[in-house]
Amino acid sequence: MRGWQRWLQAPHTLPLRRLLFQVHLWLGIGLGLYILLLSLTGSAVVLRPQFSRWFVQNEVVSTQGEKLEGSALAEKIASVYPGFTVKRVAPATRGKRATYVALEHNGIESTRYFDQYSGLDLGPTYPWQVADMEWLVSLHDELLLGRAGKTVNGFGGLLMLVMLVTGVVLWWQGKRSWQQGLVIRSKSSRGIWWQLHSFTGFWAIFLLFVWGITSVYFAWPEPFDAVMDWLDDNPEDGERPDSWLLFLIRMHFGRFRDALWANILWMILGLVPALLYMSGFIIWYRRVLKKL
Repeated sequence: MRGWQRWLQAPHTLPLRRLLFQVHLWLGIGLGLYILLLSLTGSAVVLRPQFSRWFVQNEVVSTQGEKLEGSALAEKIASVYPGFTVKRVAPATRGKRATYVALEHNGIESTRYFDQYSGLDLGPTYPWQVADMEWLVSLHDELLLGRAGKTVNGFGGLLMLVMLVTGVVLWWQGKRSWQQGLVIRSKSSRGIWWQLHSFTGFWAIFLLFVWGITSVYFAWPEPFDAVMDWLDDNPEDGERPDSWLLFLIRMHFGRFRDALWANILWMILGLVPALLYMSGFIIWYRRVLKKL
């Protein structure tokens, strides 16, 4: 039987496939905790824009009544924040925007929003919920390491793409059995964890590719810029052929305007790498470690 025939009928007999299996396996084990961390934090930070809207009250409750301005505004602010030194006031310049107030107390600075109509304190400009979310964003984007963290994630993205390619090769079980990787059946010769791993990996191919390739872009944007320059037929028109890249970036972060259901769906999908890691680990544990 020729090589391509073996690939179609019995791919598990090919030495190359066995080698790719080892590459896929040990990359998964070696990167397991890293994948788990990026998956959990990536799922959480999908709601980053919503956190600012939910927890930062930067608009007045109502514009009815007399708007405080000048000395009247300064006196009211001083009475609302007794014991604080008012360092700066930035009055609202449009619509229902609240007044920004910078304060100092015992050497500690803070900033808050003030309702210039009702005279009420609306809360901090940077509440702890938003601060915690930004910490998660930094952990996900940079591993709390700054630019070096982006580079680490870039290499992580490259290795993820290697795992994706090897996973696609391993998914093919032969002409008679390839359908097993498309669905999960209660009656199957394969265990539930194998079915779950294969099923999830197949249907999430595009998302896994998006997360991997955009991680590489965030670390090293220059090659991508060079490609866009090469694709640009008219550099002087002010437009760049980067719509495909912008689409991938939006897909990476799950940015859907005013569609909370889509954000929640993206949070669930963000757990796919974690599911693949855990199911793969369980398969390996049952086949190898449990028999030792």
